[in-house]
Amino acid sequence: MMPLFHWLQYTPLAQTIRHSAALIALLEIIHLVGLALLVGTILMVDLSLLGLGIGRQPVSRIARELNLFTAMGLTIMLASGPLILCSEAVRCYKTPAFWIKMALLAIAIAFHFTIHRRVAMAEPPAPHPDARIVAILSLTLWFGVALAGKAIAIFQPA
Repeated sequence: MMPLFHWLQYTPLAQTIRHSAALIALLEIIHLVGLALLVGTILMVDLSLLGLGIGRQPVSRIARELNLFTAMGLTIMLASGPLILCSEAVRCYKTPAFWIKMALLAIAIAFHFTIHRRVAMAEPPAPHPDARIVAILSLTLWFGVALAGKAIAIFQPA
C-alpha cells in the first residue's frame, strides 16, 4: 500500500494543499466543523438513550430530527479527510494512530448505521439496558475516532 500513499502525496492536488498553510488550515477547520456536527448530534441522541437527554422527547424523535445534521457532519468529514490525508499521506501511512483511526471510523460508521440506528429509532423504545449499552459503545467509538485523529498529529513517526 505504500506505493499508493506515495503516489497520493505527490499528486498535483496534494502538493498544492501541502504548500499552502492557509489551505491546510481551512481544510482542518472544515474537518473539525464536520466532526463537531457529527459528534454533537450523536452525543445528543446517545445522552437521550442514557436517560440524560432533552426533556421528555422520545429518542426516536430526537434521532429522526438530527439525522440530516449527523449525515452532513459525516459527509463533511469524509470529504475533507482525504484532502488532508493526501497532503501528508506517507507520514500518515507510517503513523499507527492513522490506522487506528481508520479502523475505528469503519467500525463506528458500520455500528451507527446498523445497531445504533435500530435502537435509536425503535418504536416503542428499546429496553433501557440495551439502549445504554448501545449509547456507551457509540460514544466510545466516535470519541475514539476523534482521539486517534488528534494522536496522528501528536505521535509522529521516527
